[in-house]
Amino acid sequence: MRSRLPIFFTGFASLLLYFFLTQLSYQFNWGEGYSERPILTYLAIYFSLCVLYGLTWFFVRRHPEDRGNFWTIIIFGLLFRAVLLPSQQIQEDDVYRYLWDGKVFANGINPFEYAPAEVHAFKALRIQNPESYYEIYVERNERELEQLDALKWESPRSVKFLERINHPDVPTIYPPMAQFVFRLVHQIKPDSIVALRAGFLIFDILALVFIIGILSRLGMDKTGCLIYFWSPLIIKETFNSTHLDIIGISLLCGAIYFLIRQRHTLATFFLALSFLGKLYPIILFPLFLQAYYEKTIEEGKNAWSRILRNSVLFMGVVFLGYLSFLGIGLQMFDGLKAFTMYWQSNDSIFAILAFIFKNVLGGFATEMTLSNPLPIFLSKVTVVIILTGVLFWLLLKRTSLLQQPVEFVRGLFWIMALVFLLSPVQNSWYLCWVVPFLCIFPQRSWIVLTGLIGFYYLDFYFDYQELQAFSHWIPWVEYLPFYFLLGLELRESRIQNRVTEQVD
Repeated sequence: MRSRLPIFFTGFASLLLYFFLTQLSYQFNWGEGYSERPILTYLAIYFSLCVLYGLTWFFVRRHPEDRGNFWTIIIFGLLFRAVLLPSQQIQEDDVYRYLWDGKVFANGINPFEYAPAEVHAFKALRIQNPESYYEIYVERNERELEQLDALKWESPRSVKFLERINHPDVPTIYPPMAQFVFRLVHQIKPDSIVALRAGFLIFDILALVFIIGILSRLGMDKTGCLIYFWSPLIIKETFNSTHLDIIGISLLCGAIYFLIRQRHTLATFFLALSFLGKLYPIILFPLFLQAYYEKTIEEGKNAWSRILRNSVLFMGVVFLGYLSFLGIGLQMFDGLKAFTMYWQSNDSIFAILAFIFKNVLGGFATEMTLSNPLPIFLSKVTVVIILTGVLFWLLLKRTSLLQQPVEFVRGLFWIMALVFLLSPVQNSWYLCWVVPFLCIFPQRSWIVLTGLIGFYYLDFYFDYQELQAFSHWIPWVEYLPFYFLLGLELRESRIQNRVTEQVD
C-alpha cells in the first residue's frame, strides 16, 4: 500500500490541475479577448502536469507488476478525462468543422462537396452574378445548398458553430472513418462538443485496451499503459482540443495487437480502418504483409495467396469506406490537396531542409513546381525519399515478428515517428500517434517531447501580444532538447549493441 502513496499523491495533484484547467478554459472565448487570454497560465498548468506525469512514471517503474498501481492508473486516467469533458476549447477550433461535417453527412449530403464558405455565399452569388452561379452549380447543387442554408439557421448554436469553422473556403479534409463518427455523434446529439468528446472517449478506451493487450502479449508490465493513459498531451488534445486523431490511433493499436496475435485478417481490417481515420498508417502495410509472409511460410502454406487476400481486403475496406463519397469523383480530395500542398506549421527537419534548398538554389528558389516554391517541393521529395528508404531498409532487414516481436514493433514505431518528425506540419496533436508506442519503448527523449510540444501554443501568445519575431524560436525550444536526448539514446543503444556482440 505504501508503494502506491506517491501515485495517489501525483494522481490527486494532477486531478486538481485538470480541474483548474477546465475552469481556466472558460476564459478562452471564441473571437474575443485575444490579448487577455491566459495562455501563459495554461502553459504553467500543462508543464506542471507533465512533471507530475514524469514523477508518476518514475514511481511506477520502481514497483512493476503491481496490480494496485495498475487500477490506480486506470481510475485516475478516467477521472482526468471526466473533469475535462465539459471544458471550453483552448486555442483550437477544428471541432466546429467536425460537427458541421457530421450534420451535412447525416442529412444525406456529401461533406466533401461544399466548402462552408459556399453556404454563406451562394445566394449572394446567384443574385449578383447569375451567369457564374449557373456555370458552377446544377439543379442538384442548388437544392443541396438551400438545404445546407436551412441547416445553418436551424438554431443559434448551429449558426455560431458554422461561422467558427477555420479555412471556410476549403472543403473538408477529414477521411471517411472520421466522417462516419461525426455523423453518428450528430444523430445522437447535434451540435454537441461534449457528445463528440464522449464518442472519442470510446476510441480512447479502446486504444487503452489494445495497448494493455499488446504489453501482455509482449511479456511487458501492464502498468506501462500509464504513458498513454496519463499523457497530458493525449488528454488535452483529445478531450479539450477535441482532435479526431484518437480514432485512427485506437484502430492502429488494434491492428498491431491483432498482428502480434497472428490474426492477420483482423490486423488488416483494423489497419484499413485506421487509414480511413487519418491516412498515415498505410505506410505500415508493407511491414504487415512481410509479417504475414513469414508466418505463412512457417505454416507451410501459400504465402503469396495470403498476401493477395489481405491486400484485396485492405483495398476493399478502403473502397467501401470511400463508396458513399465517390459520386463527386476526385473533387472529394480538393481539401486534402490544399492541405498537403500549402500547409506548413511548427516543423523542425522539414524547415531545415527548406532552408538548405533555398540557400543552395539561390535565384532559382522563387521558381514554382506543382504550385510549391522549388525549395518546398524539393523538401517534400526528400521526405518521401527518406521515408521510402527507411521502409525498404526495414523490409530488407527482415526482423522476425515470430522471433523478435518487440524489435518488429520497434520498426513500426520508428516509421510512425519519422512520419511526424519529417512532416511539414507538426501540430502538437500529431505527436499523439507516437504516444502508444512509448508504452513499449519509454524513451526519455520522446516523453520529454510530449511536454515540450506544449510550447506550440506560445505562438498564439506572441501573435496576440504582437511579438511575432519570437515565434520563429519556438520550434528550437521544442525540438533541440529532444534531438539532443535522442542522440544520447541512440549513442547508448549503439554502445550496448557492441557490448552484446562482443559477449556473443
